[in-house]
Amino acid sequence: MLAMHMANELLSPATAFATLAVGAVAVAIAAARTRKTVPADKQPLMGVMGAFVFAGQMINFTLPGMPGTSGHLGGGVLLAILLGPSAGIVVISAVLIVQCLLFQDGGLLALGCNIINMGVVPCLLGGWLYKAVLGEPAHAKATRQYLAAWVACIAGLSAGAAMVPLETSLGDRLAIPTGDFLAVMTGVHLFIGLIEGLITFAVIAYIRAARPQALGLAMDSSAPARAKLSRRAFGASLIATSLLLSGVVCWFASTHPDGLEWAYQKHTYAGAVSEPVRPAEGLMAAVDSWQAKWSLMADYSRRPVPLGEEPSKSEKAPENPTGWGKADGWKSLAGLLGTGVTMVILYATSVVIRRRRKLPA
Repeated sequence: MLAMHMANELLSPATAFATLAVGAVAVAIAAARTRKTVPADKQPLMGVMGAFVFAGQMINFTLPGMPGTSGHLGGGVLLAILLGPSAGIVVISAVLIVQCLLFQDGGLLALGCNIINMGVVPCLLGGWLYKAVLGEPAHAKATRQYLAAWVACIAGLSAGAAMVPLETSLGDRLAIPTGDFLAVMTGVHLFIGLIEGLITFAVIAYIRAARPQALGLAMDSSAPARAKLSRRAFGASLIATSLLLSGVVCWFASTHPDGLEWAYQKHTYAGAVSEPVRPAEGLMAAVDSWQAKWSLMADYSRRPVPLGEEPSKSEKAPENPTGWGKADGWKSLAGLLGTGVTMVILYATSVVIRRRRKLPA
């Protein structure tokens, strides 16, 4: 699958295993820090926000002024803003694992790169920039908070995208010049970051009105009580939104290639060969075959062959014949399944973290 995330074919085995190790260490450290730094009453929000980000990533949007190209929510910066960078890394990692194993969205050996590029870099850089621009959060004005989120989204997403050409260059998998690939990847993701910033604005604006405590804002005692949602009602509203996005709004998602796929498959480079990616072979080909056999709903569609069998090139999952904006039951099923599984995994993770948390004397 060369879909929303990095595929196995883009990496050499050495780079893949090295980044898997780095990603695993980063997630382990993030989980330990989450246990120490994230308040216990905020940890259950990990499952809710994981479901929301999973659903949001299913909605590709066409980039204005760049026909044939789309982007989608990364979500790492949003998670860092609401939960902190460490919990954000844990949550986005769970989302990526579910996408990889159930839907073949991203290569199994490329999972480390995807965790680093979409989780570690955006959460750490974006989270730091957000705090630096925002200052004291308790009485932060809305305009300053939106500006901080926008700066964090643009920088975090672009920095994560810039990692892709560097990682692929280590294995010499692409015929595209690394410098040119880096320029195109960074440029298109700067544009995507602008739009992700707008999405993050909308979420922050809702949270400011519904549950300002989740953003670290001081409660305004003069505001009527009914203007604020309880923790359960706030969580329920995010879950309902996630189900709506993954079950219905996904029908209207752009079908154009996303920024990564467009940058190395669709974009024309001077002097580049017609096939920018070398065919998978050896270990990479074997892992691709394993994923094709055992991913439950590859590309969020109905499997054309039973589980355990590898589809042939002529047995690709049928595309929705009704066209853009029409009901697609299989995609809805995949979205609802992924949203539910992600939420359950992360809620269970938050329970484990809370039980292992050392309470103060």
